[in-house]
Amino acid sequence: MLPVSEALKRKFAETNRELRLLYPEEELRKEWIREQLEEYGTFYPMEKWPADRLTAWLDGRVMAGVDGSVNSTPGTDPHTLSVFQALAKGTHGEECWEADLYTPLLDREGTDPVEGRLAREAKRRGTLLAGLELKVAKEAIIRWRPRVIMMDGSLLHYLIDDPQGWEELAELALARGVLLVGISEEIGTRGLARLLFPQRENYSDRDVLFGVLQPGEAYESEAMQLTGTGLWKAVMCSSRSPQPVGIDGLLSQAAERENLLNLIHTMTPAQGRGIPLWLDIVDKEVRVTDPLVRAMVEQFIDPDLRHRLLVPKRSERHL
Repeated sequence: MLPVSEALKRKFAETNRELRLLYPEEELRKEWIREQLEEYGTFYPMEKWPADRLTAWLDGRVMAGVDGSVNSTPGTDPHTLSVFQALAKGTHGEECWEADLYTPLLDREGTDPVEGRLAREAKRRGTLLAGLELKVAKEAIIRWRPRVIMMDGSLLHYLIDDPQGWEELAELALARGVLLVGISEEIGTRGLARLLFPQRENYSDRDVLFGVLQPGEAYESEAMQLTGTGLWKAVMCSSRSPQPVGIDGLLSQAAERENLLNLIHTMTPAQGRGIPLWLDIVDKEVRVTDPLVRAMVEQFIDPDLRHRLLVPKRSERHL
């Protein structure tokens, strides 16, 4: 067993007690929550399509997945370099890649206070990655015209991080008859929690929905919808994981909502975490790992620049 101090054990026990006070078991009973949710929305079962049904729905067109990844060299601001990749991958072997780099060392606005600069850089990284993902998604539509593009994460975050890029993608998808759907591991809304537990400001829909949906079940409610976004939203339990995932799509394509939910359910392993297998494949291929970052820095950044700017002192530690 790893050595652990008594002080650390006490801190863990104390934190557990405080969390239990904030999230009491008797208040978060699944049966009661489900009864309440039925008053505000609808639970409904999804289908697992057989192969011929899936083939017929795709109608000879590919299905595509889009994901992106970012990783940075170790170090403290501004001595870091972030590596970005985005990939659109079609089920017939098609691929479209985009990549970029960012380092605060080349930031002309680097004289800001540290807090403001860090916040700006975090936003810039989010915007940059979203832009790359939108770019490969648009390229996929132009080159392959897939039946559907599954985006890793909520479509709402593209609207927030890159409004212009998102508008261009949505318009292109509508013009070419390509369905867009976002699949998010984390449910970020709070509308349902506010309805059921108005006195608990710390509760989110993620907390409230845990374990409430049955495998193969979806739920929709007006309380979850985000007005003015042009998106519909649902949650679904497409595997045996007790934590549902969030799904959103274009309101203008809402007629295909049921088919999209069934597609996601069909493509998701029962033993998985609720994400379609194709998106997991894309995620694995596009992921920017620590060894990849190290290898690329060592190959392309001059040794004196690398050690002067990007190698932290703690890397010299030896156990």
